[in-house]
Amino acid sequence: MIAADLPRTIQRPDYVEGFNVGVPKELRARQEPRRDRKTSFRFDQRIIPLDGGTVLLRLRQSLNLAVDPQTMRFEVDGWNIQLPCGEVADLPRQIARRFIELFSKADARILTEAEEQDWLHVLDEVDYTQFCVDRAAPHYVEGTLLRHTPVCRVEWHDGEFENLNPQAATALRFLEAGQRFGAFVKLGKANEVKSIERVTMVFDSPEGLADGANG
Repeated sequence: MIAADLPRTIQRPDYVEGFNVGVPKELRARQEPRRDRKTSFRFDQRIIPLDGGTVLLRLRQSLNLAVDPQTMRFEVDGWNIQLPCGEVADLPRQIARRFIELFSKADARILTEAEEQDWLHVLDEVDYTQFCVDRAAPHYVEGTLLRHTPVCRVEWHDGEFENLNPQAATALRFLEAGQRFGAFVKLGKANEVKSIERVTMVFDSPEGLADGANG
């Protein structure tokens, strides 16, 4: 339904946590729309949770919704998403579904010509680089803990040194300085460590044990 005398926008703040904040259940206009032309609205939610919220799809700008007063349905410009106005609360899920659908088909190289045009439009509207960084699986590395304070510092197996952010550093809290370790890490856009998990200690094999194994 389109109600009168209310702001012509769908408001929702950007946020990283608290995805259960309610989406308005109706599109609202300041005045009764004309029935002979479509009316445009903004959808201001610009962070869409994926994978249960572990990955976030970030929109570069608010999406534009074109409402047809004749059918009381709206379409998201460039996304090929159409819904009844009364189902606007389902739009974040539909955006996530459409993005993953196009992403999956692009990865499998089975996009139709029309879908390829939609995919190119979607790529212009989302932070695709950050999506790929967030979605990337952790990979295994080894290093040596140099110190905990004043900043946790490690030397990686390739000779690079890095000061870890406090969140990542908590994973190494139980290690002593000088301890070699292995772990799975997730990297950020600048190739910096964002998180560390599944930490193990790394030791040199005793000489006798190594000789026995070779014998």
